[in-house]
Amino acid sequence: MTTTTRSAPHDLLSALGAREDLSRGFGKASTSLPGAIPLLGGAPSADLLPLAEIRDAAADLTADTEALVGALQYSLPRGISGLRRWIAEREGVDPERVLITNGAFHGLSLLFDALLEQGDEVAVEDPTYPLIFRSLQHKQPRLLPLPLDAEGIDAGALEAQLNAGARPKLLYTVPDFHNPTGLVTSAWRREQLVGIAERHGLVIVSDNAYAGLGFPGTQEVADYPLDSDLVVHVRTFSKVLGPGLRLGWLVLPPWLVGPVTRLRANQDQHSSVPIQAIVERIVGAGEHSPRGGGFDAIAQRSATAYAERFDLVHGILEEGLPDGIEVTHRTGGIFLWARLRDAGIDLRAAQELARTRYGTDAVLGRFFHLGDPTDDRGSLRLGISHLPPEQLRRGAERLLEALTSPEARR
Repeated sequence: MTTTTRSAPHDLLSALGAREDLSRGFGKASTSLPGAIPLLGGAPSADLLPLAEIRDAAADLTADTEALVGALQYSLPRGISGLRRWIAEREGVDPERVLITNGAFHGLSLLFDALLEQGDEVAVEDPTYPLIFRSLQHKQPRLLPLPLDAEGIDAGALEAQLNAGARPKLLYTVPDFHNPTGLVTSAWRREQLVGIAERHGLVIVSDNAYAGLGFPGTQEVADYPLDSDLVVHVRTFSKVLGPGLRLGWLVLPPWLVGPVTRLRANQDQHSSVPIQAIVERIVGAGEHSPRGGGFDAIAQRSATAYAERFDLVHGILEEGLPDGIEVTHRTGGIFLWARLRDAGIDLRAAQELARTRYGTDAVLGRFFHLGDPTDDRGSLRLGISHLPPEQLRRGAERLLEALTSPEARR
């Protein structure tokens, strides 16, 4: 008989502290040269923002006195009805299950406040999106890292940990174009994980910020099924329309609608109504005609551009490094996850050279792992969305110089 030993959960403070000196340039100002071109960002570049659509929608709102007056008044915590109906139709749910948020990060904070007590256990992917730790910090949870395989979270590893006594309240996952790896969780794996969640009473929090940004030719997979009472969708308009709008949404199971809505009302009442009204007009919700072909058309324009930028950076590093790089997931999203084949490159030394001599930067792969943060994983996450092609080319060429410098050899 085989016995699974339960992995000791990671203390969140330790996870944060271990990454503090590795996180320069991620989520804060990078220490780099004037004129630097860091490959860090996770926002749309200026040339891909839908400026014409936003101007047109804003002009339409301000020209309609009745609509503008309504947008300048208080609203309901769950958001304006037209936008919620549009979201509900896309998600295949009743509009009562939709709550508009100030972006995905705000939605996650609401969920963690509603679902977690101090010190609860939370299951997360390993590697994972590290800024989630900041949103969790005030709850001081114990973190249960779960490895990824080619189809997503290793369902067998999760089941084994649960059978060995692990009791996470929720599972946090980025299923489409995963940050940092670009992985898309397969439909079969999503079904497996929902089955495990229902057997063990585990809430799946699907942070699907990059949905809709699949590269041409990539077939996107349906998100975790909302007919389960243990699935929550977290979505955002940020990656397509612009993060400064601070607008996203939650799709909640019926039992969670009341608690999260009350929590929202007690915190900040509701999201900006003028911003909701502008986005409502862009996407073509209710009586409005979509601008620029609507949300999906805008997203696809961006995804096509990101595919070209992904290939640009990949080509520069693949051709310039003697042993090339390994890229396993060219599927979509806004990052390139690269593993160097040359184990003789000291990534920490190369990163320091990139910052101080060559004027660029990248995030080391170990920053995304909950394991030993000093372990050299040989991987990098490169942001491809925030720069126009020519700047991106120069940034990648600078990074290549740092990686091939004799001073970056072990």
